[in-house]
Amino acid sequence: MARPNITVVVNDDSFIVPNTERGSFTVAGMISHGGLIQAMGTTAEVKSGVMQVGSLNDLIARLNSKETLSGQNKHYNQGVAIDGAITGDDLTERPFYQSLINGYSGGTIKQTGGNFFAGGTYARWPLGPTGAWRTEWWSAHNYLQYGGVLIVGGTGSIDYLTMTNSSTPLHNTSIPLDLVFAGATTSAANAAATSIATTRMDCIAVTTAEGDVGNPALADGVISDEFNVSVYGNKKHLDISRGLRNDSLDDLITSHLAPDVAGCMARTDRIADSWWSPAGFKRGQILDVVRLIDNPTEQQMDTMYDLKINPVVTYPGEGTVLFGDKTLGSETSTLSRINVSRLFIYLKKTIGASARSLLFELNDWETRTSFINAVTPVLENISARRGIYDYRVVCDETNNTSSIIDSNQFVADIYIKPAKSINFIQIRFTNKNTDDQLS
Repeated sequence: MARPNITVVVNDDSFIVPNTERGSFTVAGMISHGGLIQAMGTTAEVKSGVMQVGSLNDLIARLNSKETLSGQNKHYNQGVAIDGAITGDDLTERPFYQSLINGYSGGTIKQTGGNFFAGGTYARWPLGPTGAWRTEWWSAHNYLQYGGVLIVGGTGSIDYLTMTNSSTPLHNTSIPLDLVFAGATTSAANAAATSIATTRMDCIAVTTAEGDVGNPALADGVISDEFNVSVYGNKKHLDISRGLRNDSLDDLITSHLAPDVAGCMARTDRIADSWWSPAGFKRGQILDVVRLIDNPTEQQMDTMYDLKINPVVTYPGEGTVLFGDKTLGSETSTLSRINVSRLFIYLKKTIGASARSLLFELNDWETRTSFINAVTPVLENISARRGIYDYRVVCDETNNTSSIIDSNQFVADIYIKPAKSINFIQIRFTNKNTDDQLS
């Protein structure tokens, strides 16, 4: 007979929230084709196809939530709403189950089947994301680590029951966006992201390159203009247990790097300005990296950059960084650089807002002078903050001629010399004799 003893069991249902950078006002949109909103959203969010997540804590709180999933008569398998009973196969697609024995046995849903079935007793997804929306959840997680705000636009809503590449909730310009990226690496998601940026012309899309590290290529359907950025690579990082899980499941997650590059832009907006490059060791550090799947060589980086694909590189002892700031714009234009493209997006948003106040005013000297007085401080501020070298505003009788005035138009010409980022450094050393003068 066993000796008398006491057994103490501690059940751990906690999450470890990784350290995040402090909040940025930068808003990124993420394309969802895998059912992330259906799995995580409120009833209103599911119906609208738009879900706003303000922080990483918010995202993880949705996993821990004890609220029932929207749609009491539906469950979701691979992100698709299904009427009727839950099956064991469905449970394996949903991360709230502990095992088939505990979660589904003999046709009966157990309490560990999750909140949808347990009446608010248990968290929705205590083991983390899985199934068709798993990649999208981690994409959202990785972007939010940089402190930005995320708006997810997805399929399955009343207005967007089926999305096309050119028709998503995020095409709606009433939703303010600074950035957009695909939640997954599929061609459809990349094409939708690039379509949003090129159509709206008020945000930058970050898409994932295809091919292997020795033979990279732009993703199918990506538009080559100044509103699109391509990045190569995937990283390995810890799961939501931060490596403390003691089961046999793999606790390293593989994620593509488009959300991280968008995050670097959000960081840049916070610690500098949008007209600074998001690349390099000051603003381009990639967070939460155990290792890169492929760490490109110098020759492979050259190949990528020639194709306008931005590499991400790990330097031993220095970290993992975004090591390129090209857009897919023409090489003959300074808009081929991210900082210049984002500068002009910033100018369009700020000065465009000033121009709206002129609608229905009289096109005379007083109105034109008021416009110049409104935009000059904006340009002076950007110049003082090293965003432009020089500028000139022309808004007078030379470009507001009688014919322009008679056609109810107003014209202002603003000439900008944008600041350029350094992509190439040449350092020269000269060997001198002891008696030589160094002056």
